[in-house]
Amino acid sequence: MRKFLVVFLILLAALVVVADIGARSFAQNTLSERLAEQMEMSEEPDVAIEGWAFLPQVLSGDYTEVNINADSATMSDVTVEQVEATASNVEAPLSDLMDQPTVVAGQVDGSFVVPYSYFNPYLPEGMTISTEGDVPRISGELALPELGLSTSVSSAGEFTVDGDVLSVTPENIEVGDLPIDVDDQVAGMLTFSAQVPELPLGLTVTDVEATSSGLLITGNGSDVPLMGSEVA
Repeated sequence: MRKFLVVFLILLAALVVVADIGARSFAQNTLSERLAEQMEMSEEPDVAIEGWAFLPQVLSGDYTEVNINADSATMSDVTVEQVEATASNVEAPLSDLMDQPTVVAGQVDGSFVVPYSYFNPYLPEGMTISTEGDVPRISGELALPELGLSTSVSSAGEFTVDGDVLSVTPENIEVGDLPIDVDDQVAGMLTFSAQVPELPLGLTVTDVEATSSGLLITGNGSDVPLMGSEVA
Protein backbone atom coordinates (compact mmCIF):
# COMPACT_ATOMS: atom_id res chain seq x y z
CA MET A 1 0.00 0.00 0.00
CA ARG A 2 2.80 2.41 0.90
CA LYS A 3 4.57 1.62 -2.36
CA PHE A 4 1.35 2.22 -4.29
CA LEU A 5 0.88 5.59 -2.54
CA VAL A 6 4.42 6.65 -3.40
CA VAL A 7 3.92 5.71 -7.05
CA PHE A 8 0.56 7.50 -7.10
CA LEU A 9 2.05 10.70 -5.68
CA ILE A 10 4.88 10.60 -8.20
CA LEU A 11 2.41 10.19 -11.07
CA LEU A 12 0.22 12.96 -9.67
CA ALA A 13 3.22 15.29 -9.42
CA ALA A 14 4.21 14.44 -12.99
CA LEU A 15 0.69 15.22 -14.21
CA VAL A 16 0.72 18.56 -12.40
CA VAL A 17 4.07 19.44 -13.97
CA VAL A 18 2.82 18.49 -17.44
CA ALA A 19 -0.37 20.50 -16.92
CA ASP A 20 1.64 23.49 -15.71
CA ILE A 21 3.94 23.37 -18.73
CA GLY A 22 1.01 23.00 -21.12
CA ALA A 23 -0.96 25.86 -19.60
CA ARG A 24 2.07 28.14 -19.62
CA SER A 25 2.78 27.32 -23.25
CA PHE A 26 -0.84 27.99 -24.25
CA ALA A 27 -0.86 31.36 -22.46
CA GLN A 28 2.47 32.41 -23.98
CA ASN A 29 1.31 31.47 -27.49
CA THR A 30 -1.99 33.32 -27.08
CA LEU A 31 -0.31 36.51 -25.87
CA SER A 32 2.27 36.22 -28.64
CA GLU A 33 -0.47 36.04 -31.29
CA ARG A 34 -2.28 39.08 -29.88
CA LEU A 35 0.90 41.16 -29.68
CA ALA A 36 1.89 40.23 -33.23
CA GLU A 37 -1.45 41.57 -34.48
CA GLN A 38 -1.25 44.73 -32.38
CA MET A 39 2.35 45.58 -33.32
CA GLU A 40 2.07 44.50 -36.97
CA MET A 41 4.88 41.97 -36.70
CA SER A 42 5.66 39.71 -39.63
CA GLU A 43 6.49 37.00 -37.09
CA GLU A 44 5.11 36.35 -33.61
CA PRO A 45 7.35 37.58 -30.77
CA ASP A 46 8.90 35.29 -28.19
CA VAL A 47 6.86 35.54 -24.98
CA ALA A 48 8.11 34.02 -21.72
CA ILE A 49 5.99 34.01 -18.57
CA GLU A 50 8.47 33.75 -15.72
CA GLY A 51 8.00 32.13 -12.31
CA TRP A 52 8.74 28.66 -10.95
CA ALA A 53 5.12 27.51 -11.41
CA PHE A 54 2.43 28.80 -13.73
CA LEU A 55 -0.86 27.36 -12.43
CA PRO A 56 -0.62 29.10 -9.02
CA GLN A 57 -0.20 32.39 -10.90
CA VAL A 58 -3.32 31.63 -12.94
CA LEU A 59 -5.37 30.95 -9.81
CA SER A 60 -4.19 34.14 -8.11
CA GLY A 61 -4.43 36.26 -11.26
CA ASP A 62 -1.03 37.79 -10.54
CA TYR A 63 2.03 37.11 -12.68
CA THR A 64 5.54 38.08 -11.60
CA GLU A 65 7.08 38.92 -14.97
CA VAL A 66 6.47 38.54 -18.69
CA ASN A 67 9.34 38.99 -21.16
CA ILE A 68 8.65 39.88 -24.79
CA ASN A 69 11.26 39.81 -27.56
CA ALA A 70 11.01 40.24 -31.32
CA ASP A 71 13.45 40.73 -34.17
CA SER A 72 11.33 43.49 -35.71
CA ALA A 73 7.98 45.29 -35.54
CA THR A 74 6.18 48.19 -37.21
CA MET A 75 5.66 51.41 -35.24
CA SER A 76 3.89 54.32 -36.98
CA ASP A 77 4.70 52.71 -40.36
CA VAL A 78 8.39 52.51 -39.35
CA THR A 79 10.09 49.12 -39.13
CA VAL A 80 12.16 48.89 -35.95
CA GLU A 81 14.44 46.10 -34.78
CA GLN A 82 15.50 44.28 -31.60
CA VAL A 83 12.21 44.88 -29.79
CA GLU A 84 12.42 44.00 -26.08
CA ALA A 85 9.92 44.53 -23.26
CA THR A 86 9.64 43.33 -19.68
CA ALA A 87 6.23 43.49 -18.02
CA SER A 88 6.05 43.15 -14.25
CA ASN A 89 3.19 42.98 -11.74
CA VAL A 90 0.94 41.58 -14.44
CA GLU A 91 -2.73 41.16 -13.52
CA ALA A 92 -5.00 38.74 -15.36
CA PRO A 93 -7.89 37.66 -13.10
CA LEU A 94 -9.06 34.13 -13.81
CA SER A 95 -12.69 35.29 -13.98
CA ASP A 96 -11.79 37.75 -16.74
CA LEU A 97 -9.81 35.15 -18.64
CA MET A 98 -12.82 32.83 -18.60
CA ASP A 99 -15.02 35.58 -20.08
CA GLN A 100 -13.08 38.22 -22.03
CA PRO A 101 -9.27 37.91 -21.86
CA THR A 102 -7.77 40.96 -20.16
CA VAL A 103 -4.11 41.30 -19.20
CA VAL A 104 -2.70 44.49 -17.62
CA ALA A 105 0.92 45.09 -16.54
CA GLY A 106 1.61 47.37 -13.59
CA GLN A 107 4.98 48.31 -15.11
CA VAL A 108 6.53 47.81 -18.54
CA ASP A 109 10.10 48.69 -19.58
CA GLY A 110 10.86 48.36 -23.26
CA SER A 111 13.25 49.28 -26.04
CA PHE A 112 13.85 48.95 -29.76
CA VAL A 113 16.45 49.97 -32.33
CA VAL A 114 15.69 52.42 -35.15
CA PRO A 115 17.98 51.93 -38.19
CA TYR A 116 19.94 55.06 -39.01
CA SER A 117 18.47 55.03 -42.50
CA TYR A 118 15.20 56.25 -40.91
CA PHE A 119 16.81 59.67 -40.42
CA ASN A 120 18.24 60.11 -43.93
CA PRO A 121 15.15 61.97 -45.30
CA TYR A 122 15.75 64.70 -42.70
CA LEU A 123 19.20 65.44 -44.12
CA PRO A 124 20.08 67.52 -47.21
CA GLU A 125 20.26 65.68 -50.51
CA GLY A 126 23.48 63.69 -50.84
CA MET A 127 23.94 63.21 -47.08
CA THR A 128 23.27 59.99 -45.16
CA ILE A 129 23.82 58.54 -41.69
CA SER A 130 25.71 55.25 -41.54
CA THR A 131 27.90 53.40 -39.09
CA GLU A 132 31.65 53.84 -39.20
CA GLY A 133 33.74 52.13 -36.54
CA ASP A 134 30.57 51.15 -34.62
CA VAL A 135 29.46 54.81 -34.26
CA PRO A 136 27.00 56.82 -36.39
CA ARG A 137 28.45 59.30 -38.84
CA ILE A 138 26.85 61.80 -41.20
CA SER A 139 28.64 61.90 -44.53
CA GLY A 140 28.29 62.65 -48.22
CA GLU A 141 28.60 65.44 -50.78
CA LEU A 142 26.84 68.58 -49.56
CA ALA A 143 25.75 71.37 -51.88
CA LEU A 144 26.08 74.96 -50.60
CA PRO A 145 23.71 76.87 -52.93
CA GLU A 146 24.43 80.30 -51.47
CA LEU A 147 28.11 79.90 -52.30
CA GLY A 148 27.62 78.00 -55.54
CA LEU A 149 29.86 75.24 -54.14
CA SER A 150 29.67 71.66 -52.97
CA THR A 151 32.01 69.81 -50.66
CA SER A 152 32.53 66.45 -49.07
CA VAL A 153 31.37 66.39 -45.45
CA SER A 154 31.86 63.93 -42.61
CA SER A 155 30.56 64.50 -39.10
CA ALA A 156 29.74 62.70 -35.88
CA GLY A 157 26.22 63.19 -34.54
CA GLU A 158 24.83 63.75 -31.06
CA PHE A 159 21.34 62.31 -30.47
CA THR A 160 19.11 63.80 -27.76
CA VAL A 161 15.42 63.41 -26.97
CA ASP A 162 12.87 65.74 -25.41
CA GLY A 163 9.48 64.11 -25.01
CA ASP A 164 8.75 62.45 -28.33
CA VAL A 165 11.03 64.76 -30.37
CA LEU A 166 14.50 63.54 -31.29
CA SER A 167 17.21 66.07 -32.17
CA VAL A 168 20.46 65.40 -34.03
CA THR A 169 23.37 67.84 -33.76
CA PRO A 170 26.56 67.42 -35.84
CA GLU A 171 29.90 67.32 -34.02
CA ASN A 172 33.55 67.38 -35.15
CA ILE A 173 32.64 68.40 -38.68
CA GLU A 174 35.16 67.68 -41.41
CA VAL A 175 34.79 69.37 -44.81
CA GLY A 176 36.72 69.24 -48.04
CA ASP A 177 39.35 71.76 -49.06
CA LEU A 178 37.54 75.10 -49.53
CA PRO A 179 38.90 78.66 -49.68
CA ILE A 180 36.53 79.81 -46.86
CA ASP A 181 35.30 78.50 -43.50
CA VAL A 182 31.84 76.96 -43.90
CA ASP A 183 31.66 74.94 -40.67
CA ASP A 184 28.83 77.02 -39.16
CA GLN A 185 26.77 76.84 -42.33
CA VAL A 186 27.28 73.09 -42.63
CA ALA A 187 26.37 72.59 -38.97
CA GLY A 188 23.10 74.44 -39.49
CA MET A 189 22.23 72.36 -42.54
CA LEU A 190 22.92 69.06 -40.77
CA THR A 191 21.03 69.88 -37.56
CA PHE A 192 17.48 68.52 -37.51
CA SER A 193 14.66 67.23 -35.33
CA ALA A 194 12.43 64.21 -35.98
CA GLN A 195 9.43 62.55 -34.42
CA VAL A 196 10.36 59.47 -32.40
CA PRO A 197 8.53 56.38 -33.73
CA GLU A 198 5.77 55.29 -31.37
CA LEU A 199 7.09 52.88 -28.76
CA PRO A 200 5.58 49.40 -28.33
CA LEU A 201 2.49 49.29 -26.09
CA GLY A 202 2.32 53.08 -25.96
CA LEU A 203 5.34 53.49 -23.69
CA THR A 204 6.87 56.91 -22.96
CA VAL A 205 10.37 57.62 -24.29
CA THR A 206 12.98 57.95 -21.53
CA ASP A 207 16.35 57.76 -23.31
CA VAL A 208 18.19 57.28 -26.60
CA GLU A 209 21.61 55.78 -27.24
CA ALA A 210 23.65 55.51 -30.43
CA THR A 211 24.73 51.93 -31.12
CA SER A 212 26.49 50.14 -33.95
CA SER A 213 23.20 48.81 -35.38
CA GLY A 214 21.03 51.92 -34.97
CA LEU A 215 19.56 54.28 -32.41
CA LEU A 216 18.45 52.43 -29.27
CA ILE A 217 15.28 54.02 -27.87
CA THR A 218 14.05 53.04 -24.41
CA GLY A 219 10.85 53.82 -22.57
CA ASN A 220 8.47 52.74 -19.83
CA GLY A 221 4.85 52.85 -18.80
CA SER A 222 2.45 52.06 -15.97
CA ASP A 223 -0.85 50.14 -16.03
CA VAL A 224 -0.21 49.00 -19.59
CA PRO A 225 -2.86 46.75 -21.22
CA LEU A 226 -1.23 43.78 -22.94
CA MET A 227 -4.46 42.11 -23.97
CA GLY A 228 -8.10 43.17 -23.94
CA SER A 229 -10.45 45.84 -25.23
CA GLU A 230 -8.26 48.70 -23.97
CA VAL A 231 -5.27 47.66 -26.09
CA ALA A 232 -4.75 50.15 -28.93
